[in-house]
Amino acid sequence: MHAIGSARVLRAGPLTVIALILLSCTASDVGKQRQALPAQVPEVPDGREMAAAHEAFGREEFGVAGRYYQMARASEPDSLDACLGLAASYDWLNRFDLADPVYSSCKKIADDSFLYHNNVGFSHLLRGDLDRASVSLAQAAALRPGHPVVENNLAILRDASNG
Repeated sequence: MHAIGSARVLRAGPLTVIALILLSCTASDVGKQRQALPAQVPEVPDGREMAAAHEAFGREEFGVAGRYYQMARASEPDSLDACLGLAASYDWLNRFDLADPVYSSCKKIADDSFLYHNNVGFSHLLRGDLDRASVSLAQAAALRPGHPVVENNLAILRDASNG
């Protein structure tokens, strides 16, 4: 599962550390068709784009979430939270062509983050690229041993590899 922001957000200086939102992802979720990116979304007050994005992602409205994450990135281009949220939204829309350049941007922001490696690994799981998923998830596990999201993704990887 991707790890993105939620109501349980921790703060580390000016950077928001991304917490869990999807707690029950399984291998059966891989490959599901999701809704497309909407042409527009309802306006939100300045500074509320990230909250709107997290809320939409939590409702599995990945197209809406993607639009709000785009807005958040426009106002905070160095936000890892907004960057990973946008890439994860694209992943769930099966728009890996859009996700890949965003992950490249995330890597420039914080390539030493377990969240970055976890999300890239999960992206590769969604694509069925188990070898690349394994590499990224191993990096995430090395950076944050025992983290429940990473451990869950490693279990999904094992199930997919055996299945």
